[in-house]
Amino acid sequence: MTQEQGLKEHIRAVLAGRTRRIIPKENLRESAVLIPICFSRSGPGIVVTERSMNVEHHKGEISFPGGRSEPEDDGLVYTALREAYEEIGLMPDDVDVLGLLDDHISIMGFHITPVVGTIPFPYNLKINAESKTLLHVPLKHALKDTVWMAEKTTFMGRDINIYFLEIDGGVVWGATARMLKHFIDLVAGRTVAFTKVSAHVRSWVEEVVSKQATYQVNNIE
Repeated sequence: MTQEQGLKEHIRAVLAGRTRRIIPKENLRESAVLIPICFSRSGPGIVVTERSMNVEHHKGEISFPGGRSEPEDDGLVYTALREAYEEIGLMPDDVDVLGLLDDHISIMGFHITPVVGTIPFPYNLKINAESKTLLHVPLKHALKDTVWMAEKTTFMGRDINIYFLEIDGGVVWGATARMLKHFIDLVAGRTVAFTKVSAHVRSWVEEVVSKQATYQVNNIE
């Protein structure tokens, strides 16, 4: 068995062998994202996008391809694959779906179902206007105990961690980092350690948030 086959089967088994947390959708906006794993020459990694400043939500942030469920979608796996095709040009038939992560809720009121799948490499991905560029999260980097950062906050009456992961090209944070950290912990079979948020990472996030506010004001004017 190759490294690629071994990792795929490990992830598939881990996702199939656990009880997935399902959060009631209630009045939340139903959505799904794809966590696309590729096996490049440098090793396995996850494809993410840096969102453009033209999207409605999370301008300039690093995200998984995904979006809101449409009435004609045949389930949330279909939603994730459709959105990945629209955003990064990934054909649904080229994704080997390995399973689902726990449901998540974003501060924007989205109910998110993360779909994990592997994709071919090399692959001619093509971003649409929703993204500025494609980025890569090496799995060996995300599995380290020295790279994750977190700080406590309260969300919907519960104490939670806001996670941060610096990668080449920026910082993964917010709902995307929460889903990624959950996936990494499952792959590792343990809770990967984290430290305090560095000044550099905090500055990067604050700059993105500042640009979001400026862009909104400029558009109104």
